Formats: sequence, C-alpha cells, structure tokens
Amino acid sequence: MPMSKLEDFGGGNPANVYCVHCANTDGSLKKYEEVYEGMIGFMMGTQNMDRVTAEKAAKEYMETMPAWQGR
Repeated sequence: MPMSKLEDFGGGNPANVYCVHCANTDGSLKKYEEVYEGMIGFMMGTQNMDRVTAEKAAKEYMETMPAWQGR
C-alpha cells in the first residue's frame, strides 16, 4: 500500500519499510499467513470475491511485495 501518512507505516515509524497491514504494532513483520488471511477477507468484503478467487488474487498481489516475494 502507498504509505503517505504516519499511521500508514508499521509501528507508526516513517522509517519502517512495512505498512500497517503487514506489520505488528512494534513494526516487525507479521507472519505471512496472517497477512494472507487478512487480505483474503479484505478482498471478499470489498470486491465481492468468493473465497477461491480472493485466495488467488491475494497470493498474486502479495507476490509483488518485496516482503512476500518467493512465497
């Protein structure tokens, strides 16, 4: 996600390379499975996707993020 506001950065730290959705409150990277499930839920809720479609879309999108490449 684009990070332009302080609250967008993981841990509220503008030097953090992880966004608030991928980071724990201390700024450390969340587990892949936690972010993946969150993204599936987000896509199902906001884009009216079924679970299978949302799983595929979440995986494809996360593969474009440096923290999750090669997963």
